[in-house]
Amino acid sequence: MDMKNTTILLIFLLCIIGLIAGIYYNEASESTATLNSFEEVVHEEPNGTITIQMEVKQNENALNKFFT
Repeated sequence: MDMKNTTILLIFLLCIIGLIAGIYYNEASESTATLNSFEEVVHEEPNGTITIQMEVKQNENALNKFFT
């Protein structure tokens, strides 16, 4: 193999490894978002419309450790 083909093969393999690592990282971060980390907020308007939102719970201890 000459240098040009070796470089193309190396770039291709690095792209494949990057895609695999990205998929693994994305799936790992999605699995940490469980239903226990959300809270249900219900808004009722005067005309009878009810809106339900799922909001992420804030962990005060983790935020305090991060900022101090």
